[in-house]
Amino acid sequence: MKALGKGRDHVLRLARVGSWLFACVALVSCTKNEPIDEAKAAGKSTADFPQITADIFKPMDGGIDLSPEEIMGRNTWNLWTGGNQHFWNHAAQDSYGLMDLLKMLDNRRFPRSERFKTLGLVNEPGFRAPSKPDDFGLWLDEPVEPEPAGIDETVYGTPSGVLGFRLFPNSEFNDEARKKWDGKRFSEDKAYYNDNKLIRPYRVGVACGACHIAPNPSNPPADPENPRWENLASAIGNQYINEGKVFACNVERGGFFYEMLAAQPRGTSDTSRIATDHINNPNAINPIFLLAERERISAFTSTSACFRSIG
Repeated sequence: MKALGKGRDHVLRLARVGSWLFACVALVSCTKNEPIDEAKAAGKSTADFPQITADIFKPMDGGIDLSPEEIMGRNTWNLWTGGNQHFWNHAAQDSYGLMDLLKMLDNRRFPRSERFKTLGLVNEPGFRAPSKPDDFGLWLDEPVEPEPAGIDETVYGTPSGVLGFRLFPNSEFNDEARKKWDGKRFSEDKAYYNDNKLIRPYRVGVACGACHIAPNPSNPPADPENPRWENLASAIGNQYINEGKVFACNVERGGFFYEMLAAQPRGTSDTSRIATDHINNPNAINPIFLLAERERISAFTSTSACFRSIG
């Protein structure tokens, strides 16, 4: 019995040591795999990301007068990606190219002249279809007039020609990546663009306005593919977006994923699709206005219903 007791104590000590070692390894692994906060790594703080106070989107929303806070809110809504360009870049790699926003923006995939018709996205005023590829062989929209003044490109990126989608230089695109990059193969060669180690020259960030900026029903554009700023509303919700084609442009007909995306009505978004609830339940993109009033009405309705049920 004593021998068994000593053996048991020995096993327990080994178990405790093993647990400690496992915890250390797990801790080291977690620390090693943490994503790098590039802003912090560069020594930046919130002071390096100031809000834009100028009313740079004044013609939108019927030219409505906004308070300083509302102006900053609309600027943020239309431009600020919050660093999610890092996520979308890795999504393009980890999905083996299925979710590739850079390819979606390329005119060889979806021409600017048919972008609203096909994708339901809103072309940015002041741009046109490209006349030639850029330095990386990509056919991105060309500016014909400058973007509204006061937008810091180091904070908000550069315009892509599609409202809500901003371009940022990819810090991983070094000399070695440049040697391997081929803009033509990126468009045509499935084995090339599906390579999860492919490093793209740009990262694409997505602002809230990507899914909410839409033609203003009070002043719609004569040509939906070529709107002017005064033809656009920033917060009513895009009733035309084709979310499946926008965020999964390489999905081909014939598979379950394609059919799931094809079943989604225009103007809807399924924000739980990537979760594990397995519910295919896209809903209309909500308008963002009169929130305080809607909350007041909701609270009043709930209270009234409560009293009626008591009575």
